[in-house]
Amino acid sequence: MNSNPLPDLSGEYNLDPVLVQQYQQNGWALVRGLASEDEVAAYRTPITNLTTEHAKNYKPIEERDTYGKAFIQHMNLWLMDEDVRKFTLAKRFAGVAAKLMGVERVRIYHDQALYKEPLGGPTPWHQDQQYWPLDGVKCVTLWMPLVDATQEMGTLNFASGSQSLGYLGPLNISDDSDAQLENQIRDNGFPVVSAGDMKAGDATFHNGWCIHGAPGNASNTTTREVMTIIYFEEGAVISAPDSPQRENDLATWFPGLVAGDKAASEINPLV
Repeated sequence: MNSNPLPDLSGEYNLDPVLVQQYQQNGWALVRGLASEDEVAAYRTPITNLTTEHAKNYKPIEERDTYGKAFIQHMNLWLMDEDVRKFTLAKRFAGVAAKLMGVERVRIYHDQALYKEPLGGPTPWHQDQQYWPLDGVKCVTLWMPLVDATQEMGTLNFASGSQSLGYLGPLNISDDSDAQLENQIRDNGFPVVSAGDMKAGDATFHNGWCIHGAPGNASNTTTREVMTIIYFEEGAVISAPDSPQRENDLATWFPGLVAGDKAASEINPLV
C-alpha cells in the first residue's frame, strides 16, 4: 500500500450535457480529464503492481491465443488492495456513469486491469454484456488509461449506435466474435469511430451492448495500461444465465445469489 495519502476522488465531475446525449445516441462517450495527471499517477502504482505480479501467470505472448495476446487481464483488484479500492469505488466516476445512463444510483459489477503489452495483439469486436446475467439492465464500462495512450497503442474503436441491437448471443472475445460482429457492423451501416489519442485520466464510457474492440499496440516499448470499472443500475434483477460464461459470471460476481434475486451481493456495493 501507498504510505502517503492518496488523492480524494469523491468530488463531482461537471459533465457536459452534450456527452449524455452522445452516449445515449452512440452508445459511448469520451470524457476528458475525469482524473488529473497527479491522481492517476498515485493510483497507477498499486494497480500496476498487482497487474505485473498477475502477469507472471501468462505464457510468452507468442504462445497465446488471440484473446491472450490482446491484453493481460486482472479482475477485482479493489478486493486485493485498499488503495485500489478507493479508485474503484470513487464517487466521481460512479456519478458520471449514473448520469450517462440516466439513473439515480449504480452498483459495481467488477473492475479489471487491461494491460496491452508492447506489440500486443488487437482486441476483437465484442459486446461486454454478453458475459453478464443482466438482461434488460442498464450497464456501462468505464475505460481509463493510466498512461498517455495514442490510437496506435490500442485505444478503443466503437461501432456507434450498435447498442440498439441488444444481445447478439454468447460470443466470447475471439476471432469468431470478430468475424460475426464485423458482419453486423457492415450490414447495419454503423460508423466505426476511434476514441483516438487519450491522456492518462481521460475515460471512455460504453454501453454494455455497444460493439467495440481495439487495434494492437504498435509501440515497441510502452504498455497500454488501462483500468476499467463496470457499473449497473441499482435495483437490477439477475437474469437466468443462458450460456456457460453467464453461469460462471453469476457464480463469480454475484456469490450466493440466483436468477430472480436483486443484483446486490456483498461484492456489488452501491457507489
